[in-house]
Amino acid sequence: MKSHPIMHKMALALMLGTVLAGCSKQETPSSAIASVNGTAITSAQLDLALSRLNLAAQDLTPQAKNRVVQALVDQQLLVQKATAQKLDQDPAVQQLLEAARNQVLSQAYLQRAGQAVAKPGEADISAYYNRHPELFSQRRIYNLQELAIAAPRGRIAVLNSRLETSHDLGEFVDWLRSQNIPFRTGSEVKAAEQLPMNIVPRMQTMQNGQLLALPSANGITVLQIASIQSAPITLDKAHTLIERYLAAARQRDAATADIKKLRDAAKIEYVGEFASLGKMAQSKSENSSAGLPEIK
Repeated sequence: MKSHPIMHKMALALMLGTVLAGCSKQETPSSAIASVNGTAITSAQLDLALSRLNLAAQDLTPQAKNRVVQALVDQQLLVQKATAQKLDQDPAVQQLLEAARNQVLSQAYLQRAGQAVAKPGEADISAYYNRHPELFSQRRIYNLQELAIAAPRGRIAVLNSRLETSHDLGEFVDWLRSQNIPFRTGSEVKAAEQLPMNIVPRMQTMQNGQLLALPSANGITVLQIASIQSAPITLDKAHTLIERYLAAARQRDAATADIKKLRDAAKIEYVGEFASLGKMAQSKSENSSAGLPEIK
């Protein structure tokens, strides 16, 4: 029998709910929606579980709520049984609970700090749109032929050199076969935003038939443009997407700066096999204070 698609999400949400339950404030009896051996399950717990499922509005049906309530009941039964067996006193379980608590608290701090970050304005959104025509006003969709080549690092230079002298992908494939170099072929259609961002500007200048070599974990991947379709996106259509991206980027930068500030103010010591991390951190701090340029 297939499980309901909501149930997997529900299990993950309720696992975190167990950790959060110990931190939640006391609920009034009137907020109880069920009772398990005298222990109340509250509407706040239900709301939290539902919010963590990230359900679309059409999926938030009475049946879905009923399933969540039943899952909360099952969870409480398991918690009571685990507590009766003193599993909450097991060192391994305590370690997991502490790790989950630390994760929740650190994320809560970053979320709270992120709320203070200024949202991008209309000028910021327009500027980003204009800076990236390859993603918006001049956006392209590429029909790509792909060649994944498995090769040791020592042969990469030879492969790249041969690729530069090849007139087309077929000629290069013939050479690979003659050298008994393993490869796989494939094809895919990708819009500019689906490609690695570091190659999008270069792809923007390429035409049908041209080749591009990219490093991969096991060798290189060669892309040949079979065809190009123009698919521009207006500022109005891209507005919300850019706003969300810029807001997330600002929050990420603020979090990075906040963590750096906390590290600078803290006394951090590494011992044993990790002692070298302290020297690396000190060297990085000295280089930073010397005014070295940031490498991006």
